[in-house]
Amino acid sequence: ITLYSMLANHGQLSALRYQMQQPPSSTTRLLSEASSFMVLDMLQQNQRPNDAAASVHASVHVAWKTGTSWGFRDAWTVGVLGPYALAVWVGNFDGSSNPAFVGVQAAAPLFFRIVDALQTRESLHELQFNPPRTVKQVEVCTASGDLPNAACPQKSSTWFIPGVSPIKVSDVHRQVMIDIRTGKMACPPYDMKHTRAEIFEYWPSELAQSFAQAGMPRRQPPINQCNHGAFANDDQAPRITSPLTTVTYTLRVHDASQSIPLSCNLAGDSHQVFWFADSSYVGTGAAGVALAWIPPHSGHFKVRAVDDLGRTDNRELDVEYVQ
Repeated sequence: ITLYSMLANHGQLSALRYQMQQPPSSTTRLLSEASSFMVLDMLQQNQRPNDAAASVHASVHVAWKTGTSWGFRDAWTVGVLGPYALAVWVGNFDGSSNPAFVGVQAAAPLFFRIVDALQTRESLHELQFNPPRTVKQVEVCTASGDLPNAACPQKSSTWFIPGVSPIKVSDVHRQVMIDIRTGKMACPPYDMKHTRAEIFEYWPSELAQSFAQAGMPRRQPPINQCNHGAFANDDQAPRITSPLTTVTYTLRVHDASQSIPLSCNLAGDSHQVFWFADSSYVGTGAAGVALAWIPPHSGHFKVRAVDDLGRTDNRELDVEYVQ
């Protein structure tokens, strides 16, 4: 609750006071006023749980978040409304778990009953999260949060800090010409009698996996069977996640179970990655799947990942075999 109070206090952290007569403590700035406002604005977008009073106090601005601990040991909801920072915790004092301890189900309803009670007792309408002068609004592509490209199907407005917030043109949505006879990607020159334009989402492999794990899989973009060079984009090159760069890996001699995992993230339009150690081919892998590599000897190696569109990334490392 101290951190939520910090957000409401424009990014300045101070110790909690439990009585009004206590003198205020010194403050420490943790976030800028602009950053604090943007976090509160995002938290304010959370819709309150469905209950009978949801529409009665819709004008009350509440920035809130729920939480459920691992193993259902407790549930909580914390938020800011008007001059108040409010926290609700639900759990057993002995730390035992209960499958009913889910933040949005166990703690949030009580949290909003307190919110409504405060609103009944005093007016909170005028106490809103006002944007500081250092933030501006910009139109972005809703799916990616980046500036919309020509293929972006849905746009929305968001806050950003000029000169501070990273922002670029979105490359998630791309128009692809599809051969209606085969359902596959058409290659130029296009026969417009047998092709149609479709918009596909090209997510990096780690995000595509996260969507799938969350039960929200995205439609797989078509495999590029055309001239790879015409479609290659260096900005979408593979990003090696293992091995680590400028690290010495120590392996035991004659231990076949020891290896160095080779893995990388791929752009949405790539489906395979080819691994090389110096000039030697190691093997072929897929996005997010590690390929085991057993170095042939101790020494310095340059590991290279090349995707099926010819884009590359590389890492340098040292390998030392010990008895």
